[in-house]
Amino acid sequence: MFKLITYFKSRSKKIGVRCYQNHLPTGHGTSSSGKSDGSRGRFRFVGCDIGDHNMWRHRPRQLHINRFPSSKAASKGILERGVWVVDEGPTLRWGIAPVSLMADDFAAALSVLPEQHHRIVSCVAAYQSHALAFAERHQVENVYTSFEDLAKCPNVDVVYISPLNPQHSELCHLMLNHDKHVLCEKPLCMTEEQVTKLLEKARARGLFLMEGMWPRCVPAYHYLRHQILRNRLGEIKQVHCTLGLPVSQGRLGLYGGVTNDFGVYGMQLALWVFREVPRCLKVSGRVNSEHVDVSADIELCFTRGKRALIEVSSEKKLSNQAVIQGKDGSIKMNNYWCPTRLITEEVDYEFPLPGGDQLPPTHYHNRLGMCYEAEEVRNCILKGSTESDDFSHNESLLLANLMDTIHAELGVGEFANRNEVSDLQKQIENVQDIVKDPEELASETCRVVEDISMGGRSLDINRQEVKDQVKHH
Repeated sequence: MFKLITYFKSRSKKIGVRCYQNHLPTGHGTSSSGKSDGSRGRFRFVGCDIGDHNMWRHRPRQLHINRFPSSKAASKGILERGVWVVDEGPTLRWGIAPVSLMADDFAAALSVLPEQHHRIVSCVAAYQSHALAFAERHQVENVYTSFEDLAKCPNVDVVYISPLNPQHSELCHLMLNHDKHVLCEKPLCMTEEQVTKLLEKARARGLFLMEGMWPRCVPAYHYLRHQILRNRLGEIKQVHCTLGLPVSQGRLGLYGGVTNDFGVYGMQLALWVFREVPRCLKVSGRVNSEHVDVSADIELCFTRGKRALIEVSSEKKLSNQAVIQGKDGSIKMNNYWCPTRLITEEVDYEFPLPGGDQLPPTHYHNRLGMCYEAEEVRNCILKGSTESDDFSHNESLLLANLMDTIHAELGVGEFANRNEVSDLQKQIENVQDIVKDPEELASETCRVVEDISMGGRSLDINRQEVKDQVKHH
């Protein structure tokens, strides 16, 4: 009897793994056999070892249909009896500018969606051989070696932009000037001023523009919002993110530094969780002789003592995980920029990638998840929207402001010789979204800030207040 009591006291508290079937309109049916039994790595979390034999003992699986599509429009007319079917909307015709590893993964993500929804019709590369090879792999009709020629192509509806980060702004302007909708990889631009001009042009021309923050569109992120809205974790007090991978100094310079390349993922997650503008920012880090940041420790401070701690490094490998800590519980996300599992103390929630048993290969981890982003773009364009609720224009503007502040504080790039720190604290109201009925998740927009450009309000800078904050901290 004593041994039996000891056994029950020592058992893991986990009750199972719930596998959420990520239904997408693939047109080929959807597999419900999310495989999760092959990875028995030993991770430690909140005093519980999920590598324990009790965790992996045989038991029935619980399969659920993902009820959290990225767009309200996605749930209308194409979900029948729990199975996605192809809608009757027009095919979205994509241009790829330029051919790259990211573009290759984006094309692979489109391949798990119905051909009636998405089709790549044009691509461009500096070398014709590269463009032809891409076209052959993905059955692309039009091949160009000039960005302007692709911009003029009458068959293209929307352009996926993924060059080196400093080229984003110029290419976005070019495509908008030729009336093309745009999905641009992060960062949208290198400075807040560039982002402001780009957003103004997209709005003036009535064109869709989205910064490619694709984690916002994946089911795991929407389920995280679902858990927070239902107060399953209690009041959220802290978000802690780490992301570190060895990167060559030359490549890091081309991508604008470690904060641009890695830090944005942790910051956007914090904004997704807290849904408010940070009250202050603290940052320390290391900058190399080329004025490029190679490591950074960022703290975002919010109301009621809430904070986000973000550690990034291009010099060493870190744990590469995020922990969202509430008063009553926590959620852990490994690879939080492309999560397929949420880990709690009681249950692990799995979100297998779409595509069935034969997943097309990708260069980067879990990039098939970009299919959710592509569907969000299509839904927005069909509705006539110029921005996405999953990652709005105002969030792009706020993120650019945070980046400028960090770069100024660290002395990165053009801020290397400046003595004045860029302002973070905007003279705007404390705006927080309010969900009147948490059960209506499909209508929950999850925006960080409301449209601060309404009513002619400007983003005035109070530099003296920032100096006082810096001195205080």
